[in-house]
Amino acid sequence: MEPQVVVVRLKEGPCPGGALCVAVGGVEPRRGVEIPDGDYLVVMSPVVADAVDIAEVRRKFRCVICVGPSTAERVGDCVVPREYTSYGVARLLRELAPGRVVVLRSSRGNEVLRRLIPNVVEVPVYDVKVDTARLREAAGLISRAKAVVLTSSTVAELAANVADLRGKVVVAIGRVTAERLAELGIPHITADEATIESAVRTALKALGGGSVVSGPLPAPRGGS
Repeated sequence: MEPQVVVVRLKEGPCPGGALCVAVGGVEPRRGVEIPDGDYLVVMSPVVADAVDIAEVRRKFRCVICVGPSTAERVGDCVVPREYTSYGVARLLRELAPGRVVVLRSSRGNEVLRRLIPNVVEVPVYDVKVDTARLREAAGLISRAKAVVLTSSTVAELAANVADLRGKVVVAIGRVTAERLAELGIPHITADEATIESAVRTALKALGGGSVVSGPLPAPRGGS
């Protein structure tokens, strides 16, 4: 049976029921990364916990912020913003006392935090390598699917380069991904929350009678 909903992601992870997930890359931790001292430590992905010793690093900071629940589950004892996105992290930081912010993330991260918050230092702690064979596999799955969930702005660009997204229900996991799709001129809808589970539910609901919207929805909870 052909998949109705295909989730395209950079790295492997749990796949919700009702969808077929394909990872188009893998993760390579960076060695010898120097993490400076600061006031707020922001962890942008669960993978960060595989790349660095969070228990050791967190001692340098007075507060640890995790971008979303899956990251918080891996890191433990951290603050999670109401919106699971770079925008949500920025909003939370603006509500806190001023201080130096150190962000641990992928080398493919976006510039939202640096644009919105002063005194931000971003430290790439892992690289994501795109697998061209898996990307071709994803293109084939997209061609046969009715709906496509794109899990980051990088994935959105990769998918747009290898597959025809016209006529598909395209779901952005969150606001940053939606912004990139809008720049690419691809009609899409945005998940209510920046989780793959929410994005798949959005896709299934759209297939049941929803419509495709051009551009990101205003003020969604999700935005990766």
